[in-house]
Amino acid sequence: MSINLSKLVRDHFNAVEKKDLEVVLGFYHPDINFIDPHYPKVNMKGKNEVIKGLTWSFKTVKSFSFSTINYFENEDGTNVSVEYDSTIKLFNGKSFQFRQVFIIEMKNDKISRLQAYETYGPHGMHKIMLLVTRIIHKIIRY
Repeated sequence: MSINLSKLVRDHFNAVEKKDLEVVLGFYHPDINFIDPHYPKVNMKGKNEVIKGLTWSFKTVKSFSFSTINYFENEDGTNVSVEYDSTIKLFNGKSFQFRQVFIIEMKNDKISRLQAYETYGPHGMHKIMLLVTRIIHKIIRY
């Protein structure tokens, strides 16, 4: 593999922190499988679905912060697992801090799978709002 995978992963999450949709999308393979329980559609397949999810996220979240705890790469440099202390600040002033693990798979020097694992399930008002959002998105065939 010709790329520096740790730099790619760091640059990707830096672009997410900057909410730079065009740059973030540039890291993704056209057939990306993006899985994250924080989104109305948990399993987004292909860039068109990911664009919708990230656009929603970037409009909803005021700021993202990812501080690396652990980084693991497989021997051939095609897959990564990275653990972050994550901070999400919303426009309404609320802030959430939690740990996340991301599994990242590569194909042709692009991220082909990005899957987030959290140490919790949605709860409280967040769970209710996410449930309502998912129902709405299902009705409008998001």
